[in-house]
Amino acid sequence: MNEYTPPLTPPHPDSPSPPSSDLGSPVECQTRSTRRRIRSVLMRAGTSRGLFFRLEDLPVERAEWREVILGAMGSPDPYLRQLDGLGGGQSTSSKVAVVSRSTFPGVDIDYLFIQVPVDGNELDFSGNCGNMASGVGPFAVDEGLVNVKTGLKYETTVRIRNVNTNRIIHSTFLVKDGMPVEDGNMHLDGVSSPGSPIKLDFVDPSGSMTGKLLPTGTPLEQIQIGPAGGERVFSISCVDAANPFVFVLASELGLTGSETVGQLAAEVTSTLLEIRARAAVRMGLAKSHDQAVLVGGTPKIAIVGPPCDYVTSSGRNVAESEVDVWVRPFSMGRPHPSIQMTGAVCVGAASSIPGSMVNLIVRASQIAKGKMQRDAVVIGHASGKMATQGDAEVTPQGEVVVRSGSVYRTARRLMEGTVLYLAKNRSSHIRDVEL
Repeated sequence: MNEYTPPLTPPHPDSPSPPSSDLGSPVECQTRSTRRRIRSVLMRAGTSRGLFFRLEDLPVERAEWREVILGAMGSPDPYLRQLDGLGGGQSTSSKVAVVSRSTFPGVDIDYLFIQVPVDGNELDFSGNCGNMASGVGPFAVDEGLVNVKTGLKYETTVRIRNVNTNRIIHSTFLVKDGMPVEDGNMHLDGVSSPGSPIKLDFVDPSGSMTGKLLPTGTPLEQIQIGPAGGERVFSISCVDAANPFVFVLASELGLTGSETVGQLAAEVTSTLLEIRARAAVRMGLAKSHDQAVLVGGTPKIAIVGPPCDYVTSSGRNVAESEVDVWVRPFSMGRPHPSIQMTGAVCVGAASSIPGSMVNLIVRASQIAKGKMQRDAVVIGHASGKMATQGDAEVTPQGEVVVRSGSVYRTARRLMEGTVLYLAKNRSSHIRDVEL
């Protein structure tokens, strides 16, 4: 990585004093940090956007990644805008994927997901991101990490291991002349332009972090929050498929389904975060309530309810008859603008678990519509709708086995080159990247 250090020259005797700010303190010039660069690609993957790094370009010691990644994304930013980096000021655009060739048997690519906080300074390695996963296969092909045939247009499958959860994802998409095909007719709600479909099969997604599809051992339970004598009781379903999720019933939060993302943020955020923290301890994902509060990435939490007529964030009307379940997930303490892809897989898995909150809602909806139980589940989210297809069965012993969960996404490479960031110290462990 090339260094740039501002020249230090003595001031001229007639030079004016440094300008003062409105608060009366002098404006200081940055002279102690070094401008450094690292090779990266900015991609829109599904309904997320983030930086993709090759593992070989990052510091050898993972402890040194923090300075690189926070600096590149512009975190922490108390103004929640990440103007001093490439982040977009919200969880869906403050993400990183680290990609490398895999030595794991039967796998092509290793993919590590990092959720970068907007206003915090601790990187979250605790879970997977399905949306970012949709960009991993095309990125690997573009970078030459996976070999494909040239001169042909055909469908290829890249076998990906998510390092966070040690789960396998099969990414299937079109390539032509040795490059991923990005143009197509698939419209993804939440994305302005159509693209070429990318099918993601999450293989054996159950127990991604807890080792169990039902981490608490039951499909439906109650949880109490609030001070003694004034407790509020909520019904929840804790399910771990692709990512661990806590599902909360909308009606018990006083919601009708017509609320905007902004209204959800104002009305139920504090309640949901408390439910999430308490459920995290029950699921074995945190040893204490305080620890659960600090790790905001997992488990995820989502509000669910029966289908209803609502208006998307873009102003489009969605009819009750178009969807099977109404879902509003949260991410890093804020409402998600659509739904995480791992969230869609988890909703599909939960719909197969007899007695779970999602199952009760979806089955009632599909019976009313005359749909078969194995039909795809259509999720109504804030930006539109998404179908998720699961391969699951209930054994004679009553155990639910989820073999895979499939969803479709699109992705596009937006920018490539090097990202600049300021570093305080030079490390001998950094691999140099020349322009």
